[in-house]
Amino acid sequence: MPCAGTGSRSGSFNPKQYEPVAGQPLVAHTLAALAQVTRLTATLVVLAPDDLQFEDDLPGLAGDRLWLAKVGGATRAESVANGLNELRARGAQPHDWVLVHDAARCLLRPEWVDRLIDACQEDEVGGLLALPVADTLKAEEPGTAGRVAATVNRQGKWAAQTPQMFRLGLLAPALAGAGEQVTDEASAVEALGHSPKLVRGEFENFKVTYPGDFHLAERLLATTRRGAELRAMLPARDFAQAQQFYEDLGFTREFAQSNLAGFKLGQAAFLLQDAFDPLRAQQTVMHLTLDDIATFWQHLQRQGVAARYGVTIEPPQQRPWGLIDMTLTDPSGVLWRIAQRLEMPQ
Repeated sequence: MPCAGTGSRSGSFNPKQYEPVAGQPLVAHTLAALAQVTRLTATLVVLAPDDLQFEDDLPGLAGDRLWLAKVGGATRAESVANGLNELRARGAQPHDWVLVHDAARCLLRPEWVDRLIDACQEDEVGGLLALPVADTLKAEEPGTAGRVAATVNRQGKWAAQTPQMFRLGLLAPALAGAGEQVTDEASAVEALGHSPKLVRGEFENFKVTYPGDFHLAERLLATTRRGAELRAMLPARDFAQAQQFYEDLGFTREFAQSNLAGFKLGQAAFLLQDAFDPLRAQQTVMHLTLDDIATFWQHLQRQGVAARYGVTIEPPQQRPWGLIDMTLTDPSGVLWRIAQRLEMPQ
């Protein structure tokens, strides 16, 4: 993660990576997201040679999975290239994948990084998160102080984001030959004749650049900030199978440790434990409310969940008391009652 910039466009006297956002330095939010990506061996933060602020603002963070190197250069490409040299010194090999992420994309979520890894780990080249351009693009007439020269066809145009993921043995020589026109890792790889893979990103993964961006990032972070949280802990007879079962239902796995995993669907969340007590499983009932139970039922049928896992699933039914719900039992015997959300009267 290059973190050696001065933030000249942000309107701040302070490097923008250290500007406070939602009560923490901007870069702290970025590092917190990367720390949740379990498939990353470590995050290397490339700092300016004279940087003293990182360890003042974020003391004690460096460790086994967070490395610091004061080898930042005059350009982004130079900082990343110096970071790759540091990775080599720490034992990284040419075939190892390296993900490069902007420190200023502080709304990053772990699942977006996992999406990129899943899409690129078997690819010959690698790729990047990006978004199809939705706005109409205008080209400025040189020397006219903001007059339109032409409308640019946006068809097939994508806005590049980060992380960008390439093997060390490809990215290092690509950056070594990068000219001033190279503003990201993908363009350096393109200059060697390769075609990186475009993996759809998210709008929230924008780069905090201008003064107004800080306010937008603050508001978006506030919407995801959590207070107190209560989660049921469900038993698993076969931990690996149970995790796959809930992913097939549509839950997102937030994390997985040796004997505990967290799952989320919308605002609903629970913990799955690698421990099994038949009586406890039989006495556990979960209730889930959905906006569209019919779509959920169709998803279960397409996935073949009942046959694949040998579980009991009853289709949605209209109940006499007005509720539409269905039931399913997970592979460990936990009963789920799943209901259509009712519209409350005005």
